[in-house]
Amino acid sequence: MPSTIAITRIVRHDTDDWSPALSLDGRRVAFVSNRDGNLEIYAANTDGSDLTRLTNNDMADREPALSPDGGRVAFVSDRDGNLEIYAANADGSEMARLTNNDADDWQPVWSPDGRRIAFVSDRDGNLEIYAVNVDGSDLTRLTNNPSGDWSPAWSPDGRRIVYVSAQEIVPRYAPAHTEIYAMNADGSEITRLTNSDRVAREPAWSPDWRRIAFSSSRGHAHSSIYVIEVDGPNFKMAWGGIAGYGPAWSPDGGRIAFADYPGDGDIIQGDTEIYAINADGSGWTQLTDNDYGDYAPSWRPAR
Repeated sequence: MPSTIAITRIVRHDTDDWSPALSLDGRRVAFVSNRDGNLEIYAANTDGSDLTRLTNNDMADREPALSPDGGRVAFVSDRDGNLEIYAANADGSEMARLTNNDADDWQPVWSPDGRRIAFVSDRDGNLEIYAVNVDGSDLTRLTNNPSGDWSPAWSPDGRRIVYVSAQEIVPRYAPAHTEIYAMNADGSEITRLTNSDRVAREPAWSPDWRRIAFSSSRGHAHSSIYVIEVDGPNFKMAWGGIAGYGPAWSPDGGRIAFADYPGDGDIIQGDTEIYAINADGSGWTQLTDNDYGDYAPSWRPAR
């Protein structure tokens, strides 16, 4: 039987809402909106009720990330003149600034135990991955690569971090060659997981931490989905080449959702749709079908 998806509109407004971050229990979603004239963080129940504005300042707040227990939200703000990492309770109270430097910090991601936040910073002249306690203490630089590292993602057991690394010095956000790496949560034992001459990005751990999905342009005109199997310190390619980007694992690890252009695709119009495949690469199913862009899928956690 074909897979189906229930589509629910959570927020309704005449302006734009984006960057949703779902709580672990699947009941709340934090997101960015410009409904009040500038970028702020909001939250709502997944049925659309209890809409709450979490931040309120004249600058821009973005990239919300909910803590594993849903009680805190980390985000990026330039309210103090440059991009810094902040955190607040899920109702917007007890706002705290976690980083403080003259450069930019962004891409906050919570450790599975909710005690640490990994993020990206250019404070040392190029993009590197750092981690900090949720109270702002014990700031640690995890990577040291003159070409740049970004897009950290914790393994479900909290022991490893997978990330994207550039292989040559290039302009910010414009890498011509990137690979996927993994390291211990303290920055030790760095392992290269991919080997190609193209771009690899968007790594995502499976819930059982035994596989990593990512997207890459290797051997294809557009991005494709690949999966690596993890066996202790060893990694091997399981399968790949299915057109798409932005892989997201289902809570049971049995499926992967992603975005892609249907058929020949309409890249100019941005007509992307959401698809899902089995974790072994079989059973490709289209989940959305409209004339606009659908992307960045996120699974509701199992209860």
